[in-house]
Amino acid sequence: MSIYLPIAEISINIYLLLTLGLSIGFLSGLFGIGGGFIASPLLILAGVPATIAVGTTTIQVFASSSTGAINHLQKKNVDFQIGSILIAGGSVGTLIGVYTLRKINATGLVDNYLYIFYAAILSLTALFILFEAAKENVKKRKGKFKLHEHSWIHGLPFKIKFRKSKLYISIFAPLTIGFFIGLLTGFTGIGGGFILVPCMIYILGMTTVSVIGTSLFNITIVSLISVILQVVVNQNLDFILAIILIISSSLGAALASRFIEKIKIDYLKEAFGFLILIIASLLIYELLRTPVYMQTIDIL
Repeated sequence: MSIYLPIAEISINIYLLLTLGLSIGFLSGLFGIGGGFIASPLLILAGVPATIAVGTTTIQVFASSSTGAINHLQKKNVDFQIGSILIAGGSVGTLIGVYTLRKINATGLVDNYLYIFYAAILSLTALFILFEAAKENVKKRKGKFKLHEHSWIHGLPFKIKFRKSKLYISIFAPLTIGFFIGLLTGFTGIGGGFILVPCMIYILGMTTVSVIGTSLFNITIVSLISVILQVVVNQNLDFILAIILIISSSLGAALASRFIEKIKIDYLKEAFGFLILIIASLLIYELLRTPVYMQTIDIL
């Protein structure tokens, strides 16, 4: 049974979309991620045009992050000082990202660029996760843990006090991080939470109490800005596809909550890292494989 996606201008199997949505939601709930950075590559592998995958994933990221952000706002786990600076940088970043996507789409090579970008960022993320997991295992055996160390970031000028997170750091640090997360959101549809959270902990030195809430608050606002820009600038948001993904991924996340208690947490990071490597490998394969239908041009 197929369903026609009017903006993507393709017919796609409804059961395939539901399976993708359930898988994205299940993995998001299981590994505690937003799911955006695996949603776009999986949609592209399923045959959805790359630009449509980017725009549609953006609204899915907004829907999933906003519910979590509201929950953390109620618990007062959001640092509005750092959050507002992250959003300021992210707004500029997502604007540049959306227009960059438009320029590359005009060349007709956007699929190739996004395949390469996704494969690169997923591979680097997987290697980082596996490396950090290996380090944590070594520290556990030695009984040594140190969450955060001061670096050159803390020597930058224009320092201000962030009372909620008990930090005294340069405004440039969160501004720059926010810019790159926004750029990522605008260009790829990825929310960037899997990058933002480690940056907030290991670079800014934020306490884990306010990290998740502030991250979700930032992603919600920046992804909303990105959704508006994608609709206005690129017209690449397929609402039918978005609704199917949001509903099915919500069911997948609820399903994951039933399984997570039965799985050893120690194995989750390694499994997550290998899963991302598999997706990256599939993207590289699709990029390099010989097309099924070859065309030849005869010169008379």
